[in-house]
Amino acid sequence: MHSREDVVIGNQAIARGLVEAGLEIAAAYPGTPSSEILPGVVYFKNMEGSRIHTEWSTNELCAFEVAFGAAAYGGARAACFMKQVGLNVAFPALMRSREKSIEGGLVIVSCDDPGPQSSQTEQDTRLIAALFGIPVFDPSSPAEAADVAYHALTWSFENKVPVIIRSTHRVSHARESVPLYHPGTRKVILKEGHVAGAGRKLGIVASGMSCSLVYDVIEELGASDEVSLYKVLKVYPVDDALGKFVDSMERVLVVEETDQVIEALIGDARKVMGRRDGTVPSAGEITYDIVRDILSRVLAGEGGSARDPFVPDGGIEEALSHVAVVPRPPKLCPGCPHRASFFAMQYLWPDAIYPGDIGCYTLGISQGAVDTCLDMGAGVTLAEGFYDAFNQDGKLVPILASIGDSTFLHACMAPLYDAVKNRKRFILVIMDNSTTAMTGMQPTPQTGITVDGTATRGVAIEDIVQGLGVNFVRVVDPYDVPAMIRTIGEAFDRLKEEPLPAVVIARRECLLLTKGAVKDAGYPADIERDCIGCKSCLKTFDCPAMSFDEASKKIRIDDSLCTNCGICYYACPVQREGKALKAAKKAGTP
Repeated sequence: MHSREDVVIGNQAIARGLVEAGLEIAAAYPGTPSSEILPGVVYFKNMEGSRIHTEWSTNELCAFEVAFGAAAYGGARAACFMKQVGLNVAFPALMRSREKSIEGGLVIVSCDDPGPQSSQTEQDTRLIAALFGIPVFDPSSPAEAADVAYHALTWSFENKVPVIIRSTHRVSHARESVPLYHPGTRKVILKEGHVAGAGRKLGIVASGMSCSLVYDVIEELGASDEVSLYKVLKVYPVDDALGKFVDSMERVLVVEETDQVIEALIGDARKVMGRRDGTVPSAGEITYDIVRDILSRVLAGEGGSARDPFVPDGGIEEALSHVAVVPRPPKLCPGCPHRASFFAMQYLWPDAIYPGDIGCYTLGISQGAVDTCLDMGAGVTLAEGFYDAFNQDGKLVPILASIGDSTFLHACMAPLYDAVKNRKRFILVIMDNSTTAMTGMQPTPQTGITVDGTATRGVAIEDIVQGLGVNFVRVVDPYDVPAMIRTIGEAFDRLKEEPLPAVVIARRECLLLTKGAVKDAGYPADIERDCIGCKSCLKTFDCPAMSFDEASKKIRIDDSLCTNCGICYYACPVQREGKALKAAKKAGTP
C-alpha cells in the first residue's frame, strides 16, 4: 500500500519514481522543461532520508558522464536529466556509451519541447533513441511518468542496459495526484497496447500526451465503437503486439509528436496515415483542437458517422477585441542589469556587430545589441568568425559578444581559449547576474552552492578568464553606465595594441534573485517631468515599466512595475546625466 498521495507536476513524479527505485546518483544541467526533476529528487530524498548524491553539473555532458561513470563502473543506480537540445551536448558520450556494458543502472531523462515553447528548435528524443537502439519510454501523464521512472531504473539495473525516458512539457508540467510508495514497494503495471474502442476499420496508434488527448477526443465524439486506440509506452524496442494490432485494422492513424518515429517503425505507408501523408501536421505540438479536427476529418473520410468539425470558442477573443491592449513582446525585467549593459554597448557603438547567445539576455535583440543566436557558446565563436572575415580586409571593427555567467561556464571556456590561442580581437561582455535565471534561478558553479543548498568552493570567472590568457579583464557594475561605456571603449583601445580578445564582466545580481531589492540604485525614476516626447528611451532602453502616453505626449512610468533602479535617466537625452554620459562616450570612443 502506498503511504499517501501528493499532487505534483510530472517532473516531480519522475523524481519520486527514481527515488523509490533506489536512486543513488543524480546529475543535471537545468533547462526548461526538465529543470524541476533534480530539485524534486532532493525534496524526496530528504522526505525519505535517502542517501543520494545530487549535483547541478557544469553542462549536460558532465551530467551524463557523472551518471554513466557511477552506473557503468561504480555499479550504482544513477540518472541524469536535461532538455532535448541539452542531449545534443551529451551526444558524443551517449553514442559511445551505448556500446558499453554497465554494472549498475542508468536512466537518461530528456524532456522534449514540442512547439517549441522554450527552445530554439524542436527535437524528438525518441527518434535518436530508436535510431541508435536505446530503449525509450514516452509516458502520457505525471502518474504514469512516476511508474515509468521506477520501472526504467529497476529494469536498467537488472538488465545492465541504459534507458531513456522522454517526457514533453505537457507531461513535465501537468499536475496530477500521484501515489507515494515506500522505497522499493511500488507495484508497477505499465499499461500499453489496446486501451480503448472496439472498431476494426480504423485503428489509432498514439504515444505520450498525444495518446491522452486522443483518448479524451474519442470519448467526447462517442466514437469508441468505430475506432480502436493502441497506446505505445515503450517506443523502442517496439512491442510485437503493435504489429498484430496494425495487421488487424483496415486503416491506421498515427498521432505522435514531434517526428515520424512510431509511423516509421510501423512502415506500411499504404495503410498508415500520419505526418508522412499530411493527415497530421508536420511540425509543432499536437494540441486538443488539432486532435479533434484530425479525428473528425478521418472518421468522416473512412465512412464513419459524420462529426461536426471542431470550432473553438471565440467568446474570449471577441470580448478582448473591444479592449485596447498594448502588445508586449518578451522583454527583460524592469531593473534588469542586462538592460543597462546593452544600453551602454549600443550607445557607444550603434553599428557594431553583436554576436549573442542563449539565455534571458538574448532579449537584448530589442535594444539592437544582439544580432545572432545559434547555440550555447556560439556568442564567442561567432565573434571569432566575424573578426576573421573583417581582418582579411585589414579592418578592425567593433565586435561585442554577449554571454551570461552560467553560459560562460557551460560552453565558453574552450571557445575563449581558442580565441586567445588564435589571436582574435573582439570584446566579450560576460553578463554576470549570479544565477541561471532563465531556467529557474539555479545556482551557478561560481556561487559554490549545490542543489541541496550545501556551500562548496566557488569559482571566480575573472580568474578563469585570466587563466585562459586574456590580459584585459575588467569587472564593472552595469548600473554605472558611464563606467561601462568608458570600460568598453578602453577594451577596444586594447584590441588595437595586442591581438587578443578583451573581456568586460558586467556584475550585478538578478533582481529575481534579490527578490526585487535594488542595491545602490542610481536615482529615483522621474523622467516624466521633463519629457519632450522624443521616445528615445523606448527605442534604446525598452523597459516594460515605460510606455508613451498619447494624451500627454510624454513617457509614463508604471509604478507597479518600476523598481526605481534609476538607469532610465541615462536613456533620456534631456536629463542631467546626459552630459556625464556624453563625456563617457567621448572618452570611450576610439
